[in-house]
Amino acid sequence: MSDSRFTYLPAETLDSLKHIELVARSLVEGGMLGLHRSPFRGFSSEFAEYRKYSPGDSVKYIDWKTYARSDRYYIKCFEEETNLRSYILLDTSGSMAMSASDGRRTPSKFHYACYFAAAFLYLAHQQRDAQALFTWSDVPGECSACSNSAANLAANLRRLESLKPEGVSHAAYSLSRIAERIPRRSLVVVFSDFLERDLSFLRSLHQLTFKRCEVILFQILNEDELHFPYRGLIRFQDMETGEFMELEGEACRSSYLSALHRYNAALKNFCDQYKITMETLTTADPFERALAAYFSKREVLF
Repeated sequence: MSDSRFTYLPAETLDSLKHIELVARSLVEGGMLGLHRSPFRGFSSEFAEYRKYSPGDSVKYIDWKTYARSDRYYIKCFEEETNLRSYILLDTSGSMAMSASDGRRTPSKFHYACYFAAAFLYLAHQQRDAQALFTWSDVPGECSACSNSAANLAANLRRLESLKPEGVSHAAYSLSRIAERIPRRSLVVVFSDFLERDLSFLRSLHQLTFKRCEVILFQILNEDELHFPYRGLIRFQDMETGEFMELEGEACRSSYLSALHRYNAALKNFCDQYKITMETLTTADPFERALAAYFSKREVLF
């Protein structure tokens, strides 16, 4: 795949992914078509289930008898098609548009997340695993078909390039609706700043652990959010609601950093309790270095 085709999959990213294997933490269903261990013996092509047809699915698996009865398209799924499914969940709310305030040439949180999302989509495809892309802000966006085809990968990468961060995040509602659509024993990778008013959205992700999915959270933060370098009277604007607030930088710094520390500690504690992996990344770190560091750490763990 040519690096010139997709902004979020440059040549250096392809090079860094050449020798990486994304092995699932838990056993996955299905035959050994990919790199993942299977709880089943042998290889089966027996019918497993029906699911609704999605654009990009092969028409050869449409059950025409069911269509004749219901006037709806359904796909026949077989055991051999139930290898690891990777679902990439991307926050497209307005807060993800934040970039450095002093002109530093660092990507916005959204662009940084898109680079990571593209890498995971490509890696899943290389391992012959099915992958799909979900987005959300105030409500869930459209989901691509979950497929390991080259056409599906290209469609997802093109979709990343067309997305823009906007709107108010409603993670609790959106992630709950998304979790209902994700099948059991999938790999779910979520990219967001996770800066919500409360942690109620975590209950939505907890639904996925009941389905024995492996859940990975990537918290993408700007360097200014982590260190609050502001001085003097600063006029802040909420990137989701457009509201303004004037604050004295030095007077607020300590209380802000304490609140952020408590919030992230509660987030991390919840993840540890339910075996959800959480990684906090800053856009100040070069993307390829952060990607390599994560997979090096994962290789040691699994």
